[in-house]
Amino acid sequence: MGLRSPTPFLKTDPARDPYEYNAYTVAPSQMAIGEIPGGPTPKELEEHEIERILQNFADAARRAISAGLDGVELHLAHGYLPWQFLSPLYNLRNDRWGGSYENRLRFPVECLRRIRTRIGARAILGYRINSTSFWEGDLEIDDVKRVHLDLERQTDIDYVSVSAGVHHSWIHTPMTFEQGWEREYSRAFKTVSSKPVLMVGRISYPEIAEDLINSGDADAILLSRQMIADEQWLTKVKQGREKDIRRCVAANYCWRSVVRGSRVQCAYNPVVGREAIWGASSTVTTYASKRILIIGAGPAGLEYARVASGQGHAVIVYERERAVGGHVRAYGALPYRQQYGTIATWLAAQASGNGTEIKLERPVTAENLDVILAAEKPDHIVVATGAAYRRDGFQGQTGKPISGWETGRCVSWDHVALDRVAAVPGEVLVLDEMADVAAPLTAVKLAKGGAKVRLLTRWPMIGMETMPEVYFHWIMTYLQEAGVELITSHTVRQIIGNRAEIANVYQPKNSRRINADLIVMATARTSETEIYRLLRERHVSIEAIGCVLAPRTVYEATLEGHRAARKLSELRWTVAKPGGGSRLAYSGF
Repeated sequence: MGLRSPTPFLKTDPARDPYEYNAYTVAPSQMAIGEIPGGPTPKELEEHEIERILQNFADAARRAISAGLDGVELHLAHGYLPWQFLSPLYNLRNDRWGGSYENRLRFPVECLRRIRTRIGARAILGYRINSTSFWEGDLEIDDVKRVHLDLERQTDIDYVSVSAGVHHSWIHTPMTFEQGWEREYSRAFKTVSSKPVLMVGRISYPEIAEDLINSGDADAILLSRQMIADEQWLTKVKQGREKDIRRCVAANYCWRSVVRGSRVQCAYNPVVGREAIWGASSTVTTYASKRILIIGAGPAGLEYARVASGQGHAVIVYERERAVGGHVRAYGALPYRQQYGTIATWLAAQASGNGTEIKLERPVTAENLDVILAAEKPDHIVVATGAAYRRDGFQGQTGKPISGWETGRCVSWDHVALDRVAAVPGEVLVLDEMADVAAPLTAVKLAKGGAKVRLLTRWPMIGMETMPEVYFHWIMTYLQEAGVELITSHTVRQIIGNRAEIANVYQPKNSRRINADLIVMATARTSETEIYRLLRERHVSIEAIGCVLAPRTVYEATLEGHRAARKLSELRWTVAKPGGGSRLAYSGF
């Protein structure tokens, strides 16, 4: 109901009972969703269907209270069904449920009244509403303040939760937005509301939350993404351990996982969704401390170090660079992405606080490997050397480097991000195979440095992988502001010195040559496995985690680091075969 994305159509899977669903959505009016390409057009609700939905809301609220909850909240926001009835943009009806303001207000009023009747006077009843829409033709702050006053007069509510935006680009705001950025909107509600006003808005620092309340901008603070990033936020604040809080960096991996049909996940908190086995109560202290050598201080190695040293193991990390982070460090060095880099610095600080020794600018090579092993005498070695971005244009489509790459000035995007490439005043070509934020923001960085930049991809649009993370709108804004030329549906056929021959994917014979004093590759990564292979030959206790196995994201890296470290001290049941039965087995070494 009130469709915001096409994901509900996943339920039309033939494996499901075809009699238990309708292959369409419903809304107040037959208006296609404008937020996504090919937004499905819903069925316009009939009177009896509206009545059934109102009853369903009331019944659902009653079930929640019966299950032991203290209250319920009606989601009258963000373009979902109740908001669609309220909005003149979505509600084009001319019956008692639409047209005039009073008629558009009818659905939320009736819904809140029925919920109150079903849950009784003692249960808490609130509602969430977006204070402003940031969408032309929809309700804005003065309209919504009027709505709230009428809801206060006509229904028995206990509070209002104020959010902002109909488009998901505003609902899941990026990391560039300041903490508590919605305070002006909640403050506007405070001027008219006799009920408590709750607010959201990229809040992760307790001092910001305190300021918002003390300044009168809100009566209470809501944390959503931050509580996903660190479910122990409140406990740490109470204990004065603010530095231990795992800050939400607004990577929006939580939203990405949901819109792709998975459960909520966090970019660097692998405990989310696994609290039963990995939650705070499951932490163990080892009775047999081991000396662990970790090679590589990227997200996988750091998470391993954090968990293992927290269990009581003696952990030492060797890192060849002057700073920790691996690929996270490169992403955090891009324009508008600085907060992303705090993933690595937080992991390193936590690992060090648990007793881990991190040695920077200490590369492990074939020449010094045996010397390091003799000096450290590890019981177990963890290889987390990651993967290197290639500068030859190697990609999955061709399975080989770009012809002539060695004749041009070719670099990988992370070298640009980390300022390892001298300023280029001429023409730059950024080749994007990854379709995430890396190539677009590298292009922005170069353009702001004075270069004439072209961003080329073989995909039909720039930044396709930024859409599930709700960053596409912002990426395109930055590119347009920086004056980057966008070339889609093209490949680089060959490089000839300071020129590149590009061709249309769908008409390969249509090729042309463009100037390219610098060519930046955001194409492929290759796992750095040399040290792992050398250690395997020495028959020592060893395992590999993270991108050294296969290049992936920070999510998989921290997941593998966490899981592997837990095995050091866990006792796990395993099944003995053949014959069945179980035995208690130590999963360490």
